[in-house]
Amino acid sequence: MSDKTAVIKAAKQFYDRKYIESGYIAVREGDGILINSTGSNLAELKEDELVFVNDKNIESFEGNFRAAAVILFCAIRQNKTAEAAAIVDSDSILKFSSKRRTLRPILDDLAQLCGVSVKCASKNVAAEIVTSLSGQREACFMPDAGALVRARSLEELLRATAVLDKAAYADLTAESKGACTQSLNLFSALLEHVVYRIKSSKGLRAQDTADISEIPEEEKAPQENTDSESSAYPEGEQSSAESAAEESPSADGGNADNASEDTQTDNENAEAPADCDEEVAFVKFDMEGEGTAILAHPYYCSVISAMGKPFVVPEEYSDVLGEEIPCALSVTTCFKCSGKKVGEVMGSAPACIIAQHGVVVRGRDEAEALKICASLEEACKAYLA
Repeated sequence: MSDKTAVIKAAKQFYDRKYIESGYIAVREGDGILINSTGSNLAELKEDELVFVNDKNIESFEGNFRAAAVILFCAIRQNKTAEAAAIVDSDSILKFSSKRRTLRPILDDLAQLCGVSVKCASKNVAAEIVTSLSGQREACFMPDAGALVRARSLEELLRATAVLDKAAYADLTAESKGACTQSLNLFSALLEHVVYRIKSSKGLRAQDTADISEIPEEEKAPQENTDSESSAYPEGEQSSAESAAEESPSADGGNADNASEDTQTDNENAEAPADCDEEVAFVKFDMEGEGTAILAHPYYCSVISAMGKPFVVPEEYSDVLGEEIPCALSVTTCFKCSGKKVGEVMGSAPACIIAQHGVVVRGRDEAEALKICASLEEACKAYLA
């Protein structure tokens, strides 16, 4: 890999999004890694602050730097397709890590980028962290210390961190509202992850980094589904599907399609994420009937969609949105979503939540659909405040 300029650029993006405060970022370099030195300013990282570490010199380092270097070196070396990794400590990720529990695949893009679930290592040591990354997983929480995330490129690393941050925020926010999140079942999560990695491997360029403006700030939220697609296996237990996932080899792959945001939350007092106001990407959605429908993933809409149930609209937004936004069952995004089924659930409503995925909004034309989407995002934000 070995493009220090790319690492410096990526480090600034992580800093600007508040994904790393006192953590580390590393890339594969020959038989070792390049990692930022302790105390380096990621906003203005210098080339001489990138330290080369391999198994020949790793014992010469001390303290927190040595501990971080060992963890990142082992995480990257464990997976031959991994080119980058980071120890991230955004507010949401740090708070979730203090829970010392598994984050299940409550979003389809979380499954795609981070794997079938995000476990928490029992200890902040390399052996335990590498174990937690096994079985189709590319991220794990570190007890009270954030998370380890790895990827096939710096761009994918940024996306995976953003999705993890979003999902942690969504899960904590749902909990603070007295709600709960449920997840894709293990088979669906495995399918999302493997198919995504195979498809995204085409055209992967490991040295690419993405500008913040290139990554939509939108897919972020957990979910709660009580249908047969939801999984509800007890904490600390594995389903047979998960056991099978742990035994299957890692799939090779490349870039990220879905992306994300910045977040901050407290289990009892959830705060708004820092950078949810960036432009949201929209995709035309095929649906029977007149008008224009679009599929979108605005931040707060995603948090609501993660809860996997109809959204009761705050009264001040009911003139535009009606009293309730219906919710369609989650879909496996490896395949095309059925516009007909979503349309049936939506009925005459101006929007429909797709559990664990996003929201479809419909207007007489694209301009009206976008206005409705903006109103729905504001309504979701008001509800979550």
